[in-house]
Amino acid sequence: MNVSYKWLKKYVDFDLSPEELQVKITFAGIEVEAIEKLGEELNQVKVAKIIDKKKHPGSDHLSICHVDDGDVVKQVICGAPNCAVGQKIAFTPVGSRLGEFKIKKVKLRGEESYGMICSEKELGISDKHEGIMVLPDDAPIGQNLGSYLNLDDTSFELEITPNRPDLLGVYGVARDISAILNLPLKTPEVIIKECDEKIENNLILQNDAPDLCPRYTARMIKGITIKESPAWLKQCLISIGLRPINNVVDITNFVMMEFGHPLHAFDYNKIDGKKIIVRRAEKDEKFPALDEETYQLNENDLVIADAEKPIALAGIIGGENSHITEETSDIVIEAANFLYSSIRKTAGKLKITTDSSYRFERNIADETADLVSRRACQLILELAGGTLLKGKLDSYPNPTGKRLVSLRPSRVKSLLTINISNEKIKEYLKLLGLSFKGEEKDNLTFEMPSFRKDLEREIDLIEEIMRLHGYNNVKTFLKPQNIMDKKIFSAHRMVKNILVSYGFSEVINWNFGDPADLDKFEISEDDERRNNARLKNPLGTSFSIMRSMLIPDLFKNTLFNINHGQKNIKIFEQAKVYTRKNEKLATEKLHLSALMTGFLNPVYWGDNQRQINFFDLKGVVEEILDNLGLKNYDFKKSGEPFYQPGLATDVIYKKQIVGSLGKVDPKVTIKYDLEQPIFVIDIKLDDIFHLHKMETPVFKVIPKFPFILRDLSFIISKQHNYDDIISTIKGVNPGNIKKVVLFDEFTDKNIKKEFRSLTFSLVFSSDTKTLTDDYINNILQNVIKKLDSKYSIEMR
Repeated sequence: MNVSYKWLKKYVDFDLSPEELQVKITFAGIEVEAIEKLGEELNQVKVAKIIDKKKHPGSDHLSICHVDDGDVVKQVICGAPNCAVGQKIAFTPVGSRLGEFKIKKVKLRGEESYGMICSEKELGISDKHEGIMVLPDDAPIGQNLGSYLNLDDTSFELEITPNRPDLLGVYGVARDISAILNLPLKTPEVIIKECDEKIENNLILQNDAPDLCPRYTARMIKGITIKESPAWLKQCLISIGLRPINNVVDITNFVMMEFGHPLHAFDYNKIDGKKIIVRRAEKDEKFPALDEETYQLNENDLVIADAEKPIALAGIIGGENSHITEETSDIVIEAANFLYSSIRKTAGKLKITTDSSYRFERNIADETADLVSRRACQLILELAGGTLLKGKLDSYPNPTGKRLVSLRPSRVKSLLTINISNEKIKEYLKLLGLSFKGEEKDNLTFEMPSFRKDLEREIDLIEEIMRLHGYNNVKTFLKPQNIMDKKIFSAHRMVKNILVSYGFSEVINWNFGDPADLDKFEISEDDERRNNARLKNPLGTSFSIMRSMLIPDLFKNTLFNINHGQKNIKIFEQAKVYTRKNEKLATEKLHLSALMTGFLNPVYWGDNQRQINFFDLKGVVEEILDNLGLKNYDFKKSGEPFYQPGLATDVIYKKQIVGSLGKVDPKVTIKYDLEQPIFVIDIKLDDIFHLHKMETPVFKVIPKFPFILRDLSFIISKQHNYDDIISTIKGVNPGNIKKVVLFDEFTDKNIKKEFRSLTFSLVFSSDTKTLTDDYINNILQNVIKKLDSKYSIEMR
C-alpha cells in the first residue's frame, strides 16, 4: 500500500525528513518496502505560454506554435484541437524524458519542432487526453510543473501485515505515527447538513444475507454535478498512485484511502425499483462489471442488487449498469462491511483484485462504515453540490459489543526485560486508541477500539507496548558471537555447487597424510609444504603427518575407481591443509583440489566422445573465480614440479599465486599406477578470501535494449595472449562493448610463421538506447585502429 509524506503531515505535524520517518515507522513494525520521489519527472516540464499560432502548411490538423518558456521562444508543432494563443501550458523541452519516451528535435512535414506541449495523460496526471493541459492564467512562466502543481512529494510503499487492517488507510498510519512520536493526531471534522426529505421515501434497503454482510449503510444525495476534481484532491490521489476520474469517484477513492474502508457510489436513477437488496447470487447469474468483463456467479457469491439485476459484486467491484457518468445527478453512497472469507473466495475464484477487495479480505471494522459514509457525503456536498436526504438506511443486526483485555504489568516487565511504570503502560496504550477502564493490584484493564480487531489477548498488548517503547531501546545482555563469516561460508557452498553442476562428485578423505607423497610429487625440500605438522602417535607411516596437499589423496581415490571399472572421473575435495615451521600450532588453510580424467561427458548416441583437455579444466576455474567476484585475475606459466611442461598455469590475483591447474606429468602419475591422462586443479581458497572481500550480490536491471553481435577476424603474432587482446578491445568502449569471446583460432601455410588468425565475437548493447548499425560500425573501426597500433594486426 502507498502512503504520501505530505498527506501524512495533514494529520500529524512531525518534523522528520522522509528518510528519518522511514526509520521510525520501520522500527515500530511497519515495513517500508520502497520510497519513491514524486514529481521529479515533472520538474523537467516547464510552465510556458503560447504567444503565436498558425496553421501548418502541410497538414490539416497540425499547428505551428511559438512557446515562451521563460528563457527562450521555441517553435513547437502541436496537433491538439484546444491549443490557443495566450494559453499557459505544460511544455517539455528537448532532452527531457517522460517515462521511456525521450523528447527530441524532430521535423514534422517540413517544419521543425523543439519540444512537446503535453496533455495530462502524457504527464501521468490523469486519463484526459482529448487536448493539451491548459493551466490557469496566473501560472508563472518558467516554473517547473512539479513544484507549481505541488506534486513534489515522497511516496512510501508499505507492507501491511494481514492482522493490521487499521493501517490500510493514510489516517490509520498517521495514528500509529502520532503514537510513535507522541504527537497530537488531527482527526478530520465531519459535519453534514441534511434536508427535510427522508431517504426512506426514496429508497428501500433489504439485507437477505446478514451472515455475509454484517453491516450495510446507504445515504442519498440529490442534484449533484459531475465535474473535474479540485487540484488538492487530484494531488492526493496521484501521490498514492491513483488517477483522478471525476469529483464523485475521486471522493470515494479518497475516503477509502484516507480511512482504509471502501465505499461505492451508485447512480440512483439506474436502480430499478428504487430498492437495494443484499443477497446471494443466483446460479449462473451474469454480472457486467466496471472492468468491462461479464462474470458468471453462483450461490456462494454475494451481490448488491436492485429489484431486477445485480448492480455490484459485493466488496469487490461495481457494475457497469449503475456506475457514475457525466449525466448522473442523484447518487446513493454505499458504506458496508462484508465477511472477509466470502470476499476472498469470490475474488480468488474470479481472479479479481481491487483496492476494495484487498481491504475487505482483511476483516475491517463494522463501525467505520458510518464514519466513511458521513465523510464522503461531506466532501460530495462541498465539491459536487446537491442535497443530502435526511437519515440513513442501516442494516446492522448484530452490533459488536465492548471488548476488554486485562494486562499484568509484572508480565510486561518479565517478557520485555524493561523497567516500565504502570503510568507509562497506560500512556502507550492510550496513544493507540485504547481506553483505560480500571486497575486492581497487578492487573490493568483496557477497552479495545473497534478498529483494532487484532488485539485479543494480553500478549497482543505487550507487543504494542514493545513497538512504542522501541525494540532498539531494549538493552542487550549478551554480546553477539561472531562464530563465522556468513559470506565466506556461503562462498564455500557456492564453489561446491558449481563443481557439482559440472558433474563433479565430492570426496572426503582423512586429514592424515603420507610424507612419501611429497617425494612422488617431486616437491622440493625448501617448499613450505615440506614443513609438516607431524603426529606424535600415528597409526602408521602412511598417516604420520597432517596433509599439506590434497591432490595425492585424489590420485588414490582415482586409482580405486579405475580399478573398479570407472575410468571417466570428476572428483573434488574442499578441506584444510596444514603446515608448521617454528610455530607451536600448525597453520590451517582451506584449499580446493579437483581431478578430471577420461571422457568429458557420459556416453550418448547423439554425441561424439571427447577426452578431457586443459581448456575444460580452465573453464571450470574461470567459472569459480567469476562467481567469487574476482576481477583482473591472470594466468601465468606454472612452476609446480608435478605438471607436464607447457600444459599448466598458475592463477595470479593481486600479484599472488592463488592456485594452479594443468595436466599432471606422466612420470608422476605412473608412480600411482595411473596410466591415463590426469588433470588437476588446486585453489587456495583462504588466500583468495584474504585478498578479496566477499560482497553481497547486487541486482542488475535486466537490459531493456537489444544485444547486437559482430565478429572480428585478424592475424596477430603468437607472442600476444588472449587476455591482453580482449582487454584492449573492451577498453575502446567499455560502456557499449559488453562481452568479447574468442571462438576460433586458425593457422596454416598461408599465415606467416609465429602468427595466427583469431576470431572474436563482440556483444554490443546500451543501457539507454538501441544502438544503430552506424554507431556500432564506428566502434568497430576504432577497435581495429587500436589493435593495429598496439599489435600490428592484419585484417582478414
